[in-house]
Amino acid sequence: IKNIQGSAYRAAGMVRQLLSFSRRQTLQAESLLLDEVINENTSMLRTSLGEKITLKIQPSRDLWYVKVDKGEFARVILNLTVNARDAMPDGGVLTIKTRNVTERESQKIGREGMPVGEYVAVDVTDTGTGMPADVLEKIFEPFFTTKEEGKGTGLGLSTVHGIIGQMGGAITVENGEKGGAVFKVYLPAHSGGAEEEPPEEPGPAPVAADY
Repeated sequence: IKNIQGSAYRAAGMVRQLLSFSRRQTLQAESLLLDEVINENTSMLRTSLGEKITLKIQPSRDLWYVKVDKGEFARVILNLTVNARDAMPDGGVLTIKTRNVTERESQKIGREGMPVGEYVAVDVTDTGTGMPADVLEKIFEPFFTTKEEGKGTGLGLSTVHGIIGQMGGAITVENGEKGGAVFKVYLPAHSGGAEEEPPEEPGPAPVAADY
């Protein structure tokens, strides 16, 4: 029974990944600061990395708001963290940095399908060995993996790509100047700021008593 239950959970997880990849899942978007979400999940990220890897968080001053699904964004960061861990089997440093991207700066990115505008970026940088050009080209394709058979579904980064796309953003990857890989997540800035609870509906007007 436990084996059947485990298989069911794994199947449900794969279906969830496929829905994310196909951008058909329902997202619960809310206005929030990405730094706060990252801070809330720091403990989980450190646990996922293990003892050999150091996690460095570099928050941005006056970071803009975004309107995204909080749980799905946390899932994106966790997935990128686990991917970085696997790229550093002997240990290293993982840096998560947030920053604002102006409209002018977004023009230089030139990402296909990414409209010019204001974005909040999250850079996830590891100190691994980086990736060859042929891997970089296929890294977001579904079922593509560089791991040994039986150790990866090849859906992790394609799921991340799907989630970011559904949130109206984009993700890029490149090799860092000092080695390792840099994943850059871009999410549209939200000018509304933090959302407040809707005001209570006013009650009915008092009716004069009939004396």
